[in-house]
Amino acid sequence: MKNIVFIFLLLPIIFVIAVCAATQLVDVHWLFDMMALPLLPSFGIAITVGLIALALRRWRLAAAAGVAAAAAYALAAPWMQRPPPPDAGAARFTLLQFNTYYRNHELAGVVQRIEAIDADIVVLLEITPRGRKGLRALDAHYPHRFECWQSPGCDILVLSRFPITEPHIDFVGSIQRSPVAWFESSPAGCRLTIFVTHLTRPFPFAPIASQHLEADDLAEALRGWPGPKLLVGDFNAPPWGHVVKTIENKADLHVSLGPGGTWHAALPPPMRIPIDHLMASQGFAFAERKVLRLPGSDHAAVLTQIAVEDRSRCW
Repeated sequence: MKNIVFIFLLLPIIFVIAVCAATQLVDVHWLFDMMALPLLPSFGIAITVGLIALALRRWRLAAAAGVAAAAAYALAAPWMQRPPPPDAGAARFTLLQFNTYYRNHELAGVVQRIEAIDADIVVLLEITPRGRKGLRALDAHYPHRFECWQSPGCDILVLSRFPITEPHIDFVGSIQRSPVAWFESSPAGCRLTIFVTHLTRPFPFAPIASQHLEADDLAEALRGWPGPKLLVGDFNAPPWGHVVKTIENKADLHVSLGPGGTWHAALPPPMRIPIDHLMASQGFAFAERKVLRLPGSDHAAVLTQIAVEDRSRCW
């Protein structure tokens, strides 16, 4: 019995240590990138195991769990820090992003919450014909819309208080193509291009190389795009992973950071994995980031306040 308890406590500690090690190797191999995905949940796992070990007076296992928890916390902390506050006088606008979930049966509640949140721009993913019908009441609150959910392979709906011009749809990745939609708008009086994407899920839900190829394609497209830009969507990847870092570095963008993950929404916020992101080019700062629970989805929503710090970069 003692050996069974020992193994029961030891295995999750080994798991957490493996996740921490993989976080440092995400650019080496896709397997490490996938293993690093549950960094935030691993911290909670280590704390739980440590408390159980203390209750059972397994002091060495408790110490090992404490070391694993400290390592997971240290690795995750830089990605959970709130950004420094931008200039108080900078013009600002808000953007709400939410993966609605294609089987969402609580769309009336989603409409009520979005109306109450009152963001300037709303980006919704996993839109189906049934889902679009359930969200139709939002049209009265947002006069400008960009809908690509009618196109095969695309599931994006954008609602905006600002005019939308030059809408386009394309796809990235040569193995499993994912949508990237873009348009021009002028929130807070700053003309820019907003890109929206929904990248594929990692292996084994898609071929091994899919995510990395999509990240390379998307970064290459945005790197050569003139003018200021935002990139928003469900990346199915955390900010410490290869996919997000590749897009950040190659496209010269910075990602919005802050506490609380977005998936799975049923978990406590500190144990969710942050896979829904907003990135911006130079001249924009993220003044505030809130993770919000909306009805019927496995994702939490993210409300971000964006500040225009350098208006000279606007078109």
